[in-house]
Amino acid sequence: MSTGSNIRRRRIELGMSQQELATVLGYRTRSTIAKIESGDNDVSLSKLKKFASVLGTTVENLIGSTEQETVSSMMMNQEKSHNTAIILAGGNTDRNNQKLPTQFATVLGKPLIIYSLETYQNHPSIDEIIIVCLKGWEDILRSYVTRYKISKVSAIIKSGDSAILSARNAFEHILQKGDKEDEDILIFQEATRPLVPETLISKLLYYAHENSNAITYESMQEYIQFNVKGNKCEYLDRDNIIAAQGPEAYTFKSLKDIFAKSDRASHVYSESCCYMLFYNMGEKLHFCEGSSNNIKVVRQEDIVLLESLLR
Repeated sequence: MSTGSNIRRRRIELGMSQQELATVLGYRTRSTIAKIESGDNDVSLSKLKKFASVLGTTVENLIGSTEQETVSSMMMNQEKSHNTAIILAGGNTDRNNQKLPTQFATVLGKPLIIYSLETYQNHPSIDEIIIVCLKGWEDILRSYVTRYKISKVSAIIKSGDSAILSARNAFEHILQKGDKEDEDILIFQEATRPLVPETLISKLLYYAHENSNAITYESMQEYIQFNVKGNKCEYLDRDNIIAAQGPEAYTFKSLKDIFAKSDRASHVYSESCCYMLFYNMGEKLHFCEGSSNNIKVVRQEDIVLLESLLR
């Protein structure tokens, strides 16, 4: 049985309604519980612990493990795959007021890109790092990699004309090497998101292994949203709205299949990320909850916020 089905079964055993469970867990309405139970929404490992506590059971039972197969052993099995982090550093915006691409801006004495590189370098489940670099910055980036001892970097390759084409370049580089298995995981990380937590990387690897893709999201915090188009104004329930972030993770097979499907359809690659390509090609997306501190640095005020968070 799926995690959602196990949550539903245990809730019914306890005689709880979806609204009662939602209230105890701090959700405003029952819709979030309904989506989790139906399998439309994934549950992070941290939230699974809360579900297990409220429902008087264990995380292993909610996931559907046997007594011999714990969460730890499942993670160990997943880690047998070869996991590659692809750092996307091909952007060329200078809205940070430092007159150079944001990924190379200096924040508290360190190039911005190094923050995410160090996280992936230190993560025990990441085997390799590939960087997609803005043309003309390759030598500078190599010097950074050497200076900060980012030993997992196996290649620095050229960026494409758009974000999705940069991702495609990285995939083609990996494809040509010919050393990937279908279940191997590729994580795409924007160089301008320097505060990605190691725990989030672990969750993404797990969810991508289980579902073939995993996209980081943040729940909506504002109480009221409207969709305004022309003369029409439509209220949007925040429980049904998420904000996609990065990073995003995919099995090697899922990327191979989506690019092949897109090529057969003569698709014009104009997306800003891989998950929009999956969406536009009609593929199901699986979401993994991220962190509110997982900010994207674009403008000077973002750098000020980042410095505050780092301190």
